[in-house]
Amino acid sequence: MKQIFAGEVYEILPTPNGIIFSYCKEVLEENVVVAYKMISFDNGRFTNIAKNIYLITKFGNNYKAVINNCDNYITTKSIVLPNGKVFLLLSDGTAKLLDNDGSPIWTGSLVYRSCTPSDILLHNDALWACYADCDVLLRYNLATMREELRIGGNRSPFDKPCDMFLEGDKAMVSNSGSNNLVQIDLKNYTIFDYESFEEPVLQYVNVRENHFVLLKSGLYLI
Repeated sequence: MKQIFAGEVYEILPTPNGIIFSYCKEVLEENVVVAYKMISFDNGRFTNIAKNIYLITKFGNNYKAVINNCDNYITTKSIVLPNGKVFLLLSDGTAKLLDNDGSPIWTGSLVYRSCTPSDILLHNDALWACYADCDVLLRYNLATMREELRIGGNRSPFDKPCDMFLEGDKAMVSNSGSNNLVQIDLKNYTIFDYESFEEPVLQYVNVRENHFVLLKSGLYLI
């Protein structure tokens, strides 16, 4: 495992040829200055990028209209759907489905037992959400937004699950409580421990067999 960035990283976004991440550049009079970097697999170099490149990657080409629906574009979770629509999860648990022009089609709440989701992903037209404060994963029907399945709870295999990354039919879940990655097959729901660390795991991304993990101490290549 090799540390490639030691600063405070907020989010890693995969791209076809690398990753983009937002991070804390500096704090000026209690105001956080956010900046953005890209790692390209073509040359292995770090490149400073503009904010709009980050926003296009996260929210799609119509990002200007999309971010008007966000309370905070850094903490908001997003899924750009195959039809060009965008699904948003705000930090208070509010969920929004936006049309191609950025206008809301549906607004609701994904709060579960007073807990807000920490991350979302799309698999086979179903929406999955993980809840760090409840140690559960929930599956929602994307058409009706009704809860269909729950995994976890008492004696949960999850311990403060804060992030999910989809690899085919398998989701890699970052457990910030138990400092490990857990892999769950979303077809048959089998679960096994993937890798453990010495500090909380905040995010995992795999791009072209390059595995990145975000820990409390920084960004690593594993």
